[in-house]
Amino acid sequence: MVSLMDDPRADGGPVVVRAERPDDELVQYLASAESSFPDFATSTTEQVRSHFAELRKPGAVPSVGAVENMHLETASGSVAVRIYRKDDIASGAPALVWLHGGGWVLGDLETAELPARSLCAQTGCTVISVDYRLAPEHPFPAAYQDCFDALTELVGQADSLRVDASRIVVGGDSAGGNLAAAVAIGARDAGLALAGQLLVYPVIEADFSTPTYDAVGEGYGLTTEAMRWFWDCYVPRAADRSDWRASPAHAELGGTAAAFVYTCGFDPLAAEGIAYAAALGIAGVEVRTGHDPAAIHGVLAMDTGPGRTARAAAAQWVTDRIG
Repeated sequence: MVSLMDDPRADGGPVVVRAERPDDELVQYLASAESSFPDFATSTTEQVRSHFAELRKPGAVPSVGAVENMHLETASGSVAVRIYRKDDIASGAPALVWLHGGGWVLGDLETAELPARSLCAQTGCTVISVDYRLAPEHPFPAAYQDCFDALTELVGQADSLRVDASRIVVGGDSAGGNLAAAVAIGARDAGLALAGQLLVYPVIEADFSTPTYDAVGEGYGLTTEAMRWFWDCYVPRAADRSDWRASPAHAELGGTAAAFVYTCGFDPLAAEGIAYAAALGIAGVEVRTGHDPAAIHGVLAMDTGPGRTARAAAAQWVTDRIG
């Protein structure tokens, strides 16, 4: 059962709780060959991307009213986006800017289909999925800059895009959660008022010594080795990893948008996600947490019971925030 908390600071922060083993559907998934990443030492980036694309290829996806592909011409260049609308609303729809996961190296608009469509169908929001540049071809801060510039452009074009600029949430899963957290900080500094930040098992900083890296860094899909590889691709210079745009934990967090942070018991990133939720609360940010003790990293994009539970929890929070 997923636990939800409105005060992640209780007793100094919530304890990471794991079930005795992952959910049965996820145990079956972990036993399958496709659940493991290729050998990073012998695989090319394209081979890893191809594997991830197969892994995240959606089966049945929710129907939405309309889907449109377009490009935003931003300060950092042309950024492709995919816009999902539940209804043909003339104007003023709430919006969710969605940033896909994949370690800043993998993923695209296709791998984000299931979360993006589900969140559109369940919330009624217009969902704008952003196809930011990937590392290692485009290292830090390219992905952050694309996402921040896309948000800025979307706010500026809110009327023509038929969205309500006062009701925009930025969200993402894994590396997308990292980018969403950083964009929320950048938005505060730029005077852009977001309605919320939706952070699903986010990457928060390059610290591989946390309790959950130690406990579940092997054998549950995402591994410590994979995360080291992702960080090396995206932020190859160690000095840049303390930049809040790469590691949001290094920022002053006061005044950022209200947050929902969702974590999983069998995920190496759980400890940093929960610590970030607590830090947001300490900084005076309204924050809610969700935790599934039997789930693994990546579950939001899986057509499983725990995946549906995660998407429902995220959608409920978005609905509570912006209707």
